Amino acid sequence: MTDSGLGSWTDDLTARERVREIATALTKPRSVEWVREEAQISSWQTAKDELEMLVEFGQVQAVDGDDGNTKYAPNYQLRYVNEVTALINSHTREELRDELAAIQAEIDDWKHEFAVESRGELESTLTDDGLDSDAIRERNRVLRQWDRYEDNKRLLKHALELYDDARELYPVQNGSSNSSVSLSQ
Repeated sequence: MTDSGLGSWTDDLTARERVREIATALTKPRSVEWVREEAQISSWQTAKDELEMLVEFGQVQAVDGDDGNTKYAPNYQLRYVNEVTALINSHTREELRDELAAIQAEIDDWKHEFAVESRGELESTLTDDGLDSDAIRERNRVLRQWDRYEDNKRLLKHALELYDDARELYPVQNGSSNSSVSLSQ
């Protein structure tokens, strides 16, 4: 970029901070070398040491790679708990219930539109004779959205189940919501 443009994402971060940024954003297992390159640092040992520290603190997981070398993967359990916590801390109980109802209403609309009772039943219609490519693509789009909605319903269910206990441990000032993010989008 030009001098007047945005700076590099690495400008204000140390090598270790860059490794942490990359490692905690992983979506699949990666090698030390991959993380080192993405973090734009020269020391392989610094990357390895920081990754091992993140494993020790449960931020990422060490897994055996296909090549026999250790790779570092996301800690999906921690991410899930963090997502539930974020929902609880940024939404009222009523907002969570309303979002759950909105998601279920959309699923109910799909059930009616496609004359099915479940996501699996909709998927089985993909091979129906008489469906053109546009109809198949639309059903695939709905199936992908249905999957996301089911995941979001699980998150909302857990947030609602843990809501009172979590709020007791970490009360939000004035009990107000500071987010208008919709899970159904």
